[in-house]
Amino acid sequence: MTAEGETFFDYARRMLDLNDEMVSRIQEPAMRGLVRLGAPEDFAIRHLPDVLARFAQAYPQVDLEVTCDLTMNLIDRFRKGAFDLALIKRERSIEIPGTRVWREPLVWVTGGLDLRQGVLPLAVSPKPCVYRKRATEALDRAKRSWRVAYTCGSLAGTLAAVRARLGVTVLPKDMVPPDLHVVDGKPMPDLKDTEIAILEHDRLPRPAQRLKEFVIKTLS
Repeated sequence: MTAEGETFFDYARRMLDLNDEMVSRIQEPAMRGLVRLGAPEDFAIRHLPDVLARFAQAYPQVDLEVTCDLTMNLIDRFRKGAFDLALIKRERSIEIPGTRVWREPLVWVTGGLDLRQGVLPLAVSPKPCVYRKRATEALDRAKRSWRVAYTCGSLAGTLAAVRARLGVTVLPKDMVPPDLHVVDGKPMPDLKDTEIAILEHDRLPRPAQRLKEFVIKTLS
C-alpha cells in the first residue's frame, strides 16, 4: 500500500474496532464467562494479539484462557474437552473438521547455513509437529539426506538455533524474522501451504461463539 493507503487502513481498522465495541456494549452489555482457547505458539505470537485485544475491549467481562501447544496435542486435548475453541494447523491427509481461517505459504528459513552440504541439519519442534513432518516429507520426496540437529518445543529456541547456524527450519512466510533468510526454490524442495482451522464444540457458550466470530472476521 501507499503511505496514504496505510493511513486510511489504520483509521478504518480503528473505526471497525469502535463499532464492534459499541455494538457489543449495547447488545450484550453484561456478557460474562470464560473462554478456553488452544493455539499453536507461532500463530498465537504473530496473529492472535490483535484479535484478543479487540475482543477484550469489546467484552471486558469475559475472561480468556489461552494455551499454546503442538497441533496434534491441541486436537487431543480439544477432544477431551480441555478447550472451547482450538486453532490448529490442518493437514490435508487427516480428516479434521473445522472452519478454515488462514492459509499461508511455508518456507525454509536459515541463518546463513550452507544448504549444499551433504546431510541437511534441521532445527525443529518435537514430534508430533506439523511443520517438522512437512519438512522431512519434502526432503524425503526430493531424496535429500537430513538429520535432526536441534529439537526445541518453543519457537524462540528454534529461532535461536537457526541464528546459530545449527540447522534450518520451516515457518509460515509471514513469520520469518527480518534477520533470517528465506530460501525459495533450489537447493531446497517446495513445501505445501499451511492451513489454520478453528475447531469448536457443539452448543458453544455465547462468549466462545463471539470469540470464534472475532477470529474468523479478523483473520479470514
